[in-house]
Amino acid sequence: MGLGTLRGCLLAVGLFAVALAGRFALAPVLPPLGFPFLTFFPAVLLATYFAGLGPGLLTGLLSILAAWFFFIEPYGSFALKTTADRIALVFFISIILIDILVIHRMNAAVARLADEQQRSARLAEELRRLNTLLEERVRQEVAAREAAHVKLAQDQRLRALGQLAGGVAHDFNNVMQAVQSGASLIRRRAESPEAVRHLAQMVEEATRRGASVTRRLLAFAKRGEMRLEPVDPARLLGGLREIFWHTLGTHIEIRIDVAPQLPVLLTDPGQLETVLVNLATNARDAMPRGGILTIGARSETLSPDRAAALGLADGPCVTFTVRDTGEGMSAEVLARAGEPFFSTKAVGSGTGLGLAMARGFVEQSGGALEIESAPGVGTAVTIRLPAATPDQLGEEVQPLPLPAPRRRRVLLVDDDALVRDFLAESLGEEGYPVVRASSGAGALALLAAGEEPDFLVTDCEMAGMDGLALLDAARAVPAFTRLPTILLTGKVEHGLDKVFAERMAADPLLRILHKPVGVEELTRELALLEQQGRAS
Repeated sequence: MGLGTLRGCLLAVGLFAVALAGRFALAPVLPPLGFPFLTFFPAVLLATYFAGLGPGLLTGLLSILAAWFFFIEPYGSFALKTTADRIALVFFISIILIDILVIHRMNAAVARLADEQQRSARLAEELRRLNTLLEERVRQEVAAREAAHVKLAQDQRLRALGQLAGGVAHDFNNVMQAVQSGASLIRRRAESPEAVRHLAQMVEEATRRGASVTRRLLAFAKRGEMRLEPVDPARLLGGLREIFWHTLGTHIEIRIDVAPQLPVLLTDPGQLETVLVNLATNARDAMPRGGILTIGARSETLSPDRAAALGLADGPCVTFTVRDTGEGMSAEVLARAGEPFFSTKAVGSGTGLGLAMARGFVEQSGGALEIESAPGVGTAVTIRLPAATPDQLGEEVQPLPLPAPRRRRVLLVDDDALVRDFLAESLGEEGYPVVRASSGAGALALLAAGEEPDFLVTDCEMAGMDGLALLDAARAVPAFTRLPTILLTGKVEHGLDKVFAERMAADPLLRILHKPVGVEELTRELALLEQQGRAS
């Protein structure tokens, strides 16, 4: 409470004047010897409350002088006749001062309270602003960290692919050498059917080996959700043997120890291979001067208490162990080994995501991962994955018998002339007349010219119109709305498998095969499509 100094003084004088006039007005009705200060108390209180300490003191001083001069005998004088008058005047002065101080302290308390409320409001507003800013920063940091985690995870996969590149090139050079040599020998020995048959078998075996490497490499590089399928642990490790040999170098002695009769797993084989290759790479890095890397697999049934401690379901499991004779880890490093982004390697030599990714895959598969290590002893990483149950595997699907091929006409579309010619010749040998086209537009032109194929076999990745677009365009022609179709693809891309799966689920007359495709597999699918067409 308070007014400007001049306004406060004017208010004080005004209130004093009203109080003095009121006292004079009450003089006729008040006893001549009593109540000299009656009307001055409200004036002093009001002046102090509204105008502050100074105007309150001014009003009090004027009130004391007026009451003393006008209303204490002898009137019109500042002389005091009796001790009682002196006591009354002192009492009035004391009460006035006490009232002024009390009102002043009250005003100060009210002002402080108002200031505190305003300060609290400002602080609350600032707190809300900072909280909003902090939440936004946290969202940005979390999003950035998640993006970095995803990028680094893929970078690590690509780095591992880079390490595999030399070995893959070696394998493919061997495949190409075998194919080239076989083709050359077939040309020279064309007059000997037995020799040609033997050489052709060798070429086919070389191409199957190349296809195996390609599929493994594509599965290794693929991102996305887990694709569960039955996995034979012994066959998987056998397929990785050459990858380990090419990736780890000649200074590492690799030992594969696989127990007999391992149960089947239900997991994502590509991700499991990724985990094992990454663990083997980590083991190699821990043995810069060379050493022994042992990769083993065995069947194991844990006690209920041990399984519960590891978070595993009861029942048999397959235990993979990757053991090295390297430098080992201290207790402090071992405690942090599974943390994302933690790495003891030099900057740029590792992302710190290998073990974290491995643990994530294993736990997502219902398994458990353990690490044992000590300085100078080496490191052993143990992965336990639950064996597949009969219910999970389902009944074994028996292959459908191949009906005798009928002379059904095939429209074959591929923009690679070599692939197109080989497939056409192979289908022709199996009794299928083939009409060839080098592009989607060329195939549509043949249909428009009156060609009436019973099947469409087309490459999926072609310049201009791809295989899916050609399929849709061909099916748009009224005569070919139910044209059985096989798409051939050489890619495994993120999201592409999902698109293919959705198309095949909705279209019983569509098949999708991954290159390279053998003629037996292709004719089998054509026969199945023919059966499906008759059934529908």
